[in-house]
Amino acid sequence: MSFYSSLPSSTTSDTLYPTLFEIVSSQEIDDLLPSSIRYIITNYWILNNPTRWKLQINNYFDEWFRLLLKGGVELYHLNHYNSTFIDRFYGLQKFNAKNKTYLRAQTKLLENENGEWLLNLQLTQWQKLILLLQKTIIPYSKIKLDELHQKLSVQSTFHETNEKIHKWFLKWYPKFKKLVFILNLVVKLNFLGGKTGSTSFLDYITNIEYTRIMVPLQERSGSYQGIPLKNNNDFNRPVKLNKMTVWKSVMENLKFLNSINFKLLANLFPAFIFILKVYQWWVANDLSTKLSNKLNNIDKQIPRPPTREGETLTSNNCPICSQPITNPCILENGLVACYPCTIDYLKKHEGKSPITNQRLLGCVFDKDTKEWVFTGIRRLLI
Repeated sequence: MSFYSSLPSSTTSDTLYPTLFEIVSSQEIDDLLPSSIRYIITNYWILNNPTRWKLQINNYFDEWFRLLLKGGVELYHLNHYNSTFIDRFYGLQKFNAKNKTYLRAQTKLLENENGEWLLNLQLTQWQKLILLLQKTIIPYSKIKLDELHQKLSVQSTFHETNEKIHKWFLKWYPKFKKLVFILNLVVKLNFLGGKTGSTSFLDYITNIEYTRIMVPLQERSGSYQGIPLKNNNDFNRPVKLNKMTVWKSVMENLKFLNSINFKLLANLFPAFIFILKVYQWWVANDLSTKLSNKLNNIDKQIPRPPTREGETLTSNNCPICSQPITNPCILENGLVACYPCTIDYLKKHEGKSPITNQRLLGCVFDKDTKEWVFTGIRRLLI
């Protein structure tokens, strides 16, 4: 999936840390996966036969996919592999960099091929929670806050909001995003300089750093390993079936099936990502072709807006006063008329178009001044 992740660790870097190209590639795929799955579900499943429950699935995609499905998958991989779902396929994992003494000892142990990743360098429960927040809760909250900010920004252009919370949010939310971007950029620059293995500010303050998966994790003590046999003669005895032996046999078979499934998934997932990349390129190329065709046909004659009662419009007379147009203006529906006639007509007819008799979007009644406000009218200089 990535050139740098496929190379041995000794050829790419002499340290524990991977290259920034591997991390950026992993994050790019992580961002691409939800949008690609939603595009496939929407265009190839819901669009062909839309039903009420299918539309609900599409409307609540962020909730059931980003929070529930992705959250469960990420939690499983963090508990078992100290890595996220995408990072594991790139050969990356996270570790606890709080104790530098254990980190130096781990660097020496990596020279031994039979070594293990020390237990004191594995992620704590608090660090796993922080990583889970970064992969699920924070991206979901960012999407919802961006939608809210866009909605309030559009409303504030037409109506002046009086709520202090809305004003505070519109003022400080963009500044907060810039601050987070600057802090993450500083941490990334330190990563390039080899001063830290963290790539985000939240990882840096919680002592979470990146590394390559080179040795297996050291198992925690206290796990049941079975009762040791006293002598070799016990092998000749028939094994009695009880709850413990049956349970142990079932668990061993499940582990074997799990290893087979993971190997199969490890081979299919890179192919799936490659198909997504090709599909993304094909959709972008097709979209650019359609846009270029539309731009080439943009010079065609624009049809006139529909008229009321079958009236025919001339190019020189005002449709309101039926006199030659003076001081021209254009409405949002493409109608050209005299500016004074247009203002008087819209005030008397509650913002309705003189031709289509439909309410114009740029005509809003201000309850404070009790007057009509027109924002969709543009003066023409001829």
